[in-house]
Amino acid sequence: MKRVFRWLLGLFLALLMLVLVAVVAIGVAAVQKHPLVESNASNQLDGADSVNALLSQLNSAFSEREEGHTIVLSEMQIESLVGVLQRAAPNFRGVVNVTRFGGTVAFTFSPNNYDIYINVSALILPGDALKIDTITLGDLSLPGNMVVGFVETAINVWTRSKIASLALSRIEAVSMRENEVSLQIGPLDELLVELNTVSNNLSIDADNELQDLTAYYLRYISGRELALSPKPMPLIEYLREGMARARERSETAEEAVLHNKAVIFALAALVGHHRVGHLVGDIQPNPDKAIKPRAPAILVERNDLARHFIISAALELLGEQGVSLAIGEFKELMDRAQGGTGYSFVDLAADMAGAEFARVARSPDRAKELQNAMARVQSDSDIMPAIEGLPEGLSKQGFIQQYQQVDSELYLQEVKEIKRRLATITLYAAD
Repeated sequence: MKRVFRWLLGLFLALLMLVLVAVVAIGVAAVQKHPLVESNASNQLDGADSVNALLSQLNSAFSEREEGHTIVLSEMQIESLVGVLQRAAPNFRGVVNVTRFGGTVAFTFSPNNYDIYINVSALILPGDALKIDTITLGDLSLPGNMVVGFVETAINVWTRSKIASLALSRIEAVSMRENEVSLQIGPLDELLVELNTVSNNLSIDADNELQDLTAYYLRYISGRELALSPKPMPLIEYLREGMARARERSETAEEAVLHNKAVIFALAALVGHHRVGHLVGDIQPNPDKAIKPRAPAILVERNDLARHFIISAALELLGEQGVSLAIGEFKELMDRAQGGTGYSFVDLAADMAGAEFARVARSPDRAKELQNAMARVQSDSDIMPAIEGLPEGLSKQGFIQQYQQVDSELYLQEVKEIKRRLATITLYAAD
């Protein structure tokens, strides 16, 4: 019996060593000294205005979910989406190339403070389903079907559903031509229902305190006099109302952070856009009718600035620093298209101010300070920088003529000026 036990123990240790060696070998093979991709995000973002057409197609697919749809993506649209990822995550670089024979996707990630690179590329082929021929990870070349199968199983197991399998089954055909890919998508109704079920199941396993508090503040603020007023009310009044209640319910710095976040998410759903609430969870009392104020909120007498501010604040709470700015820039670049409002540094200033507000709100050292400060706020200038002199309404042609692209010297000067104005606001002053 002892000999059998020793044999099993030896076998287990040998297998463990083999696994460790394999993991180390894969890790070494995956890491390289030179980047595979060296793309420029500012160049990729030049086509951001073309994404409007893609969003229109996606909106039709979601609204007419019981019908099949063809989604056509141009290489420029895909590159623009990759570009905004690069703006949000500077350590990421990506590039896409589409021909009639197939499409390649490649990206490089470099960890902070390390001169090493993780390079990944994939070859996607046209066909009657999503067909990935090969996936290359550093020096390793893996069969695409094996990797997709592994990821599919992992997602299904993690969500305790068939959501990944269902999503893949919706892609009924992939066709390509130079610089363009077409996806034949089956009806999305079943997938969206399953996605909602999975989301609810995952939220049950997660900490629901933030979701519950956000739902509470949404109901609380929407029932106050300012939300019932027939005339537009300043965003600072909504923030004052929410933060006053948060101050009453916060005893510790950690509680203050949690309540501040809940107030921001609630207001983003109330006066920004109700879909922002989905980022937290199911917060609407009536799932068929989102709560909204009787009249829109305003910041510097403008509703669009109030929405930019509070939605950017919510996005900043969800992501790393810089994510909300990247999204704000991308939205403005999309607005350069014909029929859009044009690129606006005023809107960008509201985005950046909202991100600063969120930064203070989530800081354990300053969360309670923010609650107290909002009780003393007297005007929009206490949270929003001056907008005089900031260009707006720029068409794509006008933007290119004046600034060429994002990251040009003149463009960065405008951003620097917004940051200078933000630095004069006491609430956002550095610690």
